[in-house]
Amino acid sequence: EDLSAAHLQQAIALRDHVLAGLPAPLRRAFLQRRDLAALALLEREWTSSPPSPGGDAPRSAPKARSSRRLLTGEDPAIRSLLEGIRKVARTDATVLILGESGTGKELVAEAIHEASSRQGAPLVRVNCGALVESLLLSELFGHEKGAFTGAVARKRGRFEMAEGGTLFLDEIGDISPATQVALLRVLQERTFERVGGTTPIRANVRILCATHRDLRVMVERGEFRQDLYFRLSGIVLHVPPLRARMGDLPLLVRHLLLRIADERGEAPKGISPEALALLARHRWPGNVRELENALRAASLFAEGNNIEVSDLTEHVEALRLLGSRGEAAPVSLGPRSWPAVTPAVDTLEEEASNFSAAAAPTDATETIYAELKAGKFGLFELKRQLERDCIARALADTRGNITRAAAILGMKRPRLSQLVKQYGLSAVSSEGS
Repeated sequence: EDLSAAHLQQAIALRDHVLAGLPAPLRRAFLQRRDLAALALLEREWTSSPPSPGGDAPRSAPKARSSRRLLTGEDPAIRSLLEGIRKVARTDATVLILGESGTGKELVAEAIHEASSRQGAPLVRVNCGALVESLLLSELFGHEKGAFTGAVARKRGRFEMAEGGTLFLDEIGDISPATQVALLRVLQERTFERVGGTTPIRANVRILCATHRDLRVMVERGEFRQDLYFRLSGIVLHVPPLRARMGDLPLLVRHLLLRIADERGEAPKGISPEALALLARHRWPGNVRELENALRAASLFAEGNNIEVSDLTEHVEALRLLGSRGEAAPVSLGPRSWPAVTPAVDTLEEEASNFSAAAAPTDATETIYAELKAGKFGLFELKRQLERDCIARALADTRGNITRAAAILGMKRPRLSQLVKQYGLSAVSSEGS
């Protein structure tokens, strides 16, 4: 049954992918094919089977890979990330995973571990930002009996627990100078000592690190050791924010609603085109994690099979104001859009019609691409210059107020403050103008 469910999910995903790339006039004819009509019937049976005469609960959606915690997307940045994961997983190299909070850095670590030769051994996670220095050292390296007040027995640390496997250090930018020294020693010598102990312990562990902070800026300010940064940043993977890959929104919504339904043991909810358009208007500062929380709340209170605009605006605070404005979506879902979750073919066709059109390149895009093609500058330099110019404009409009400039740019104030210093711009930190 699990194998059949997996094949069904793959067929549904393939159908949706093809549908998204078809022009509107061909979609209805495509969906009327006999094999696709049969597929739609199977999909409805899986997601909305009635209770059996014996009183069993409705049949839930198949437990396939699409309902697990997986990296999902068709955006070029995600494709590049997945390719990077595939390559680094073959090695035991230390990997630094960078990205905003909520983008899925832990999922990247899980994917690397599962694709590596260490997949049969433990993947141990530590949130470095959640522990004070003394507790973090004990948590990482363990401690001997009597090492400090309350140490009534020897304790194995996370390094020992992850022996032969992978240790994922989240929020590595939050560790103290003392912990940085201890971690650097492990990376250099592959040995450590328990707190209060003197016996070296060999560490056969692969280390993956993640942070939302700019470690280069922290090194410049003396907040992070340069030698440790060089040790960690040999291989760097960047996880893009959700607002930078809004073309993946329908696919992410489908994936998350399937997973939520799987966890609750119920049929997955669909989503109306209007509700999906409302999601596309939000900037999602909390990224995929914020999107998942919004869908959890809306799907819990939705009365019908589909999540409607009212379900989002009534139960998701961040979407309430957007729903009242009724303004046009400021983003294009792009040429690789996928239709939203839906148990019916008619709804699928309507959503595909709304989200498959690609935005035509602007004159500015053509000009910039011509400059890139001529080799006058690289894309990296262009992005940095664009970022600096936009920050400078926002600071000028707000008379140097970082808080207001951050609101205009749709980014967090600490991150903008880092970039202001990095680019040598002038700003003030007060709330007033």
